[in-house]
Amino acid sequence: MSARPGVGLPGTATMREAEQLAAEAEAAGASGVWVADVRREPYLTSAAALRATTHVTVGTDVAVAFSRSPAATAQAAWDLAGYGNGRFVLGLGSQVGPTLLSRFGVDADRPAARLRDYVLAVRACWDAYRKGHGRYEGEFYAIRQPVFSPGADDPWPAIPIYVAGVNPVMTAVAGEIADGVAAHRFCTPIYLDRITRPALARGAARAKRDAPPVLMPLVVGRDRMSLALQMTTYTVPAYRRVLDESGLREEADAILAALADRRRTEAARIIEKHCLDQLGVAVLDDLASRVRQWSANADAIGLTVPWYGLDGAAQVALFRDVLRALERM
Repeated sequence: MSARPGVGLPGTATMREAEQLAAEAEAAGASGVWVADVRREPYLTSAAALRATTHVTVGTDVAVAFSRSPAATAQAAWDLAGYGNGRFVLGLGSQVGPTLLSRFGVDADRPAARLRDYVLAVRACWDAYRKGHGRYEGEFYAIRQPVFSPGADDPWPAIPIYVAGVNPVMTAVAGEIADGVAAHRFCTPIYLDRITRPALARGAARAKRDAPPVLMPLVVGRDRMSLALQMTTYTVPAYRRVLDESGLREEADAILAALADRRRTEAARIIEKHCLDQLGVAVLDDLASRVRQWSANADAIGLTVPWYGLDGAAQVALFRDVLRALERM
């Protein structure tokens, strides 16, 4: 993996904007271009980024798995890998249950076990595409005819799979089956060392292999308060363990209470004062220093921009400023 940071496209970027911004990212020396699943269709956006570039990695960080069948995901990723001559990385995440239901009308029980089966089903589809035949029978998914139109695609580029994980159960699944781990920006170095790495090691031991590398995204903002406001969107009960394990249990109580009362600005002030320096964020003017700090804990760094409180034009303008800062690093 490259020591040079990659960049995450703004979440609002249209396909035309993705083409232009991906080309600019490649020219600025980014090691990769990452596509989020927050507003646009991530596989179409990835195709636009691949079309506009020649050598950078393009991947989803991360696409919501359970909103699509594993066969549909396998098809999209397979075609993107072929289109990009092997430059595509499939990043998958379960998404928090209430958000999955409210965004997509989908409910998924036992997300860690289900995502494990999902990844195995995707890989089984790829194996079938390569051979021209095959099937998958798993705990949650059964795909009996992944090759509907006869024929084998061989040779074809291999496709790495990254799995997003915050809690140790999902992270252990990533350690067992993934080629990389997409860490959450709502993370601290303490959490990575105490929870993430040991969980990865446990999962990897089950599969008798080495633990996969960790991709850590940093949200880059113009000032601390905008970053704190972005972090309020991730301060949910499912993620509070990040703060608890980092010595911020009382702060977590106060932040969650403020958010429950719809006092978001107050919650952001608590984060800014007590938590922000530990989380995966960077003020633009201090970007190089923060990348150096986090590089001691993560295997690869991705730079993203906030989406909370910023319209599309503001996100694009900040993204371009991040690219200029990257060029100077």
